[in-house]
Amino acid sequence: MNTLQQYFDAALRSLNRSNFLALSEPERVLATIWCLEGDVNNGGFDQYYFNSSGDLAHFAPTALMLIGASNMADIVHRANSLLGPDGPSRDRFSRQGQLSALTDRFSAFDGLDRAFYAYPDEISTLLSAYLRRNGYDI
Repeated sequence: MNTLQQYFDAALRSLNRSNFLALSEPERVLATIWCLEGDVNNGGFDQYYFNSSGDLAHFAPTALMLIGASNMADIVHRANSLLGPDGPSRDRFSRQGQLSALTDRFSAFDGLDRAFYAYPDEISTLLSAYLRRNGYDI
């Protein structure tokens, strides 16, 4: 039996070696959620989008829905929509331009940051159940 951390680590190693789309769905989910939680919990959505972790922001609502975290998916979807009708660019430098174009971007993300920090869905529990449904020994 492996831990959630071991699966996160393996998915991130796969992402470093390959293209995001070449990963399995569970690997994409793991990598996306790891990057999302790490940056948003460290510095809010502004940091998430500014950093390379935001390259996966387009998939974050889907990843959260796949594990059953619909409340968190809605929060991320609303944050993504602040960057325009197409959401955050997959290119880091273009996305940083989107951030710069936001008027008072810290205020724009403040309520969404607080909603995210409240964790309306139990991500670890939902992710573990999702992995078990997909054949992972956790």
